Amino acid sequence: MRFDVLTLFPELIQSHLDFSIMKRASEDGVIEVNAINPRDYTLDKHKKVDDTPYGGGAGMVLAPQPYVDCYEAVNKLDNSITIMMTPQGEPFTHAISQELAQYDQVIILCGHYEGIDQRVLDEIVDEEISIGDYVLTGGELPACIL
Repeated sequence: MRFDVLTLFPELIQSHLDFSIMKRASEDGVIEVNAINPRDYTLDKHKKVDDTPYGGGAGMVLAPQPYVDCYEAVNKLDNSITIMMTPQGEPFTHAISQELAQYDQVIILCGHYEGIDQRVLDEIVDEEISIGDYVLTGGELPACIL
């Protein structure tokens, strides 16, 4: 199974692959995990990936351009699903893990700030999943749990 994780902090994802069961699964080819940084796809010379919310509102959200371009650069398999890790998503359960196991590829978007521009969710995300009713610093830990 292949996991492609779109994250501003690929080191957080990669570090989880260096230990225990995840390390063995990766070395044995059971899973393949690619951490991809949307900053590498921004058109902004300062590598900026955040913006004010479309339509107004407080805080900053992740801008659509870097995420959509990063997503489009991922080599997608025929049997894939795209997930956004978010506190307002459907709670992660064993049943969801069994459903996801039916896919050859899971593409995971990790959020930060106040979230991601709604247009990204509307365009590319199939499901939103939460690991619990609390807020973390970003979507990387939930992605590793998933």
